Amino acid sequence: MRKFGFTALVSFLFLLASCMNMGGSSGEDGAIRVALPGSGSRGAYTLSKENAKTYKVALLLDGENLKTQTSEAGGADIVFDELEPATYTVQVEAYDTQDVLLARKSETIKVTAGETAECSIALKLFASSILDSNYILWNYRELKKYFKSFSSISENTEVENSQFYSSHQYVSLAETASAQYVMKMDIDTSSSYYSYSITNLSNNSSSSIKTDNVTLFYDCLYYDDTTDSLWVGAYDSSRKQLYFARINGAPDSTNETTLQSSNFIIDSTKVSDTSTFAVQGSTLYFAYKSYDNGTCYLQRASITENADGTFAVSKVGSAKSVSDLGVSGAITDIAILYDGTVYVLVSNLGNTEGDFGDSFNYYYDKSNTMYSRGALLKIQSTSSGFEVVDTLGWTGSSRQIAPDPVRDAIYGGESLKPLEAYIPSLSENSNKFYGPRRFVAIKPKEIAIADCGANFVMPNCNKSQSGKMFAHNRVVTVSLSSFAISVVTELKNIKFSNLTLGGTGTSGGYINADDCNDKDKVNGEIVEQ
Repeated sequence: MRKFGFTALVSFLFLLASCMNMGGSSGEDGAIRVALPGSGSRGAYTLSKENAKTYKVALLLDGENLKTQTSEAGGADIVFDELEPATYTVQVEAYDTQDVLLARKSETIKVTAGETAECSIALKLFASSILDSNYILWNYRELKKYFKSFSSISENTEVENSQFYSSHQYVSLAETASAQYVMKMDIDTSSSYYSYSITNLSNNSSSSIKTDNVTLFYDCLYYDDTTDSLWVGAYDSSRKQLYFARINGAPDSTNETTLQSSNFIIDSTKVSDTSTFAVQGSTLYFAYKSYDNGTCYLQRASITENADGTFAVSKVGSAKSVSDLGVSGAITDIAILYDGTVYVLVSNLGNTEGDFGDSFNYYYDKSNTMYSRGALLKIQSTSSGFEVVDTLGWTGSSRQIAPDPVRDAIYGGESLKPLEAYIPSLSENSNKFYGPRRFVAIKPKEIAIADCGANFVMPNCNKSQSGKMFAHNRVVTVSLSSFAISVVTELKNIKFSNLTLGGTGTSGGYINADDCNDKDKVNGEIVEQ
């Protein structure tokens, strides 16, 4: 799977797939000989330590697994013999030294009596280090988002204004096998007409999208590399229907892509925001927010393309709210990896549970509760829909952020009220999220996530310090084998979003108190807690 914000997965192409019948068996039964990359005389690639160590080859008939064999990389061909004449499916899975699934590919093979069908499987294996691949990051500045691809990142990484930008309020990026794309929105100021196009980041070529008054998903691009298809998703809020366009290969800059109805009805009287989706083969996951109650839902479905170009979508199980998933807020990104595991990002920012926004409001004379947290959910498909099997980085309980206890902070003649914060403290931010936005790199072993949110301190009158909002823009790398945060890279020069602090008793990014606003007395620095 590759979806953006996605990394460019470094691939090693093996032997082109080919299956043919050749002599070598006798009698009424037939056989299948599977030539794996690097095996026998048919090896088309010299394997190295970064590539697959083990192959598991399954023989299926009408969906039933008849037999599975395992071969070490560079070993002999795998043979299935004594087979009745029929059309079989051979599925090959490649694993590394830690038994992490690297790739999967299937071929359909016809077995003829007395003959051996030769089959060579084409696989794409991927480099072991996430730093060998590209990140796609963006920087928010002057109501625009500037995009750039990076082979590696550090705290000093920056996205210059000269890079491709979009004034679209949404961030939708996808990486196919050959290019990286952004969904771009252009505005004709004279007519207030909006036009949409999929733009190639490397050469700025564009392919237009015909929306026909339907609304693009918040994150409307997804690339399924199991079928080499770039998907565009949208919905009609009045009809509550989903719309899709499937682009095989590269988008055609000479033709307009039209979204087609799926005739699927969303379980909500109105939809205020359908945020994101993911496709792998016929499997579809999509998230949407209900206009009725502001709750975000996740739905699993099955999607097929009809002969006339329209799509048929059918539910698999019922939609689940974020609270059903054990968290709160909004679903911001979904990814389906090669083994079929689904990863979902949830972000909860703002002042009331369930909000997804970048505006924080503090009132000196009222009770204040603020949220800046998120989670990565690991989801497994089931016969009745799906279930959450693990949750990472969620701040489930609150902490109080109050003025210094020695001397009360006064503003407007009243003591400042503390903050009840569902926000990770500075000491725990290496294993918690502030507000996950997008997957910016996806590998079989690791994924990287753009994380953006805020922490706060209250005024300290003993040090003549105002309170402050600390904005965090960082890339969080998660090891999939341990399902733990492994690396956190704070970005000094990138803003994923424009976080603001407002309300009474505040100015700019500061919380004010009488005689606590001389920020220069302690080296001009307010220390985060």
